[in-house]
Amino acid sequence: MIGAAIGAFVSGIISDRIGRKPVILLADVFFSVGSIVMAFAPNVNTLICGRVIIGFGVGIASQVVPLYLSEMAPVQIRGKIVAFNIIAVVGAQVLAGIMAFLMRPNWRLMLGGISFVSMVQFSAMICMPESPRWLGKEGRAEEQKRVIEKIYAPSYAEKANEILMNEVKVL
Repeated sequence: MIGAAIGAFVSGIISDRIGRKPVILLADVFFSVGSIVMAFAPNVNTLICGRVIIGFGVGIASQVVPLYLSEMAPVQIRGKIVAFNIIAVVGAQVLAGIMAFLMRPNWRLMLGGISFVSMVQFSAMICMPESPRWLGKEGRAEEQKRVIEKIYAPSYAEKANEILMNEVKVL
C-alpha cells in the first residue's frame, strides 16, 4: 500500500514531464522486477520488498492508465473505454484470486507469473503512440496530428485536431 500511494502520488508529475507512454512502461518494469524479486525471495523481508516494488507499479498504473486511455479515446467512446478499463482491472483481480487458489502449492510460480503479464503489456505498449493531448501540450503539433489521424475517422480527424489544439492552448 505504501508503494502504491507513493507511485500514484508521483506518477502524475512524472507523466506530465516525460509523457504517458514512458510512465506506463515504467509501471510495467516495476511489475516485472517486483514479481521476480518475490518469486526468488529467500526471506520475508525480500518478499515484502518485492511487494513494495509492485506497489509502485500499481500506484503508477492506477493513475496514468485511465489518463492515457481518456486522452487516446475518441470523444464518442471515451467513457466506455475508461469504464471498460475499470471492469478489466476488477475482472483481472477476480481471475488472479482464482489462479492464486489453484496455484497455492507453488506460490513462487504464482508471484513470478505476474512478470509474464507485465512483459506482454510492455511489449504491446511499445507499439502504442504517445497521448495526443500530451504531445500538443509539449508543442509537438505534427506528432499530435499523426496520432489524431490514427484515432479518428478521416472525415473528423482535422476537426478533432483543431479542437485539441484549442484545448491545449488553454493549458
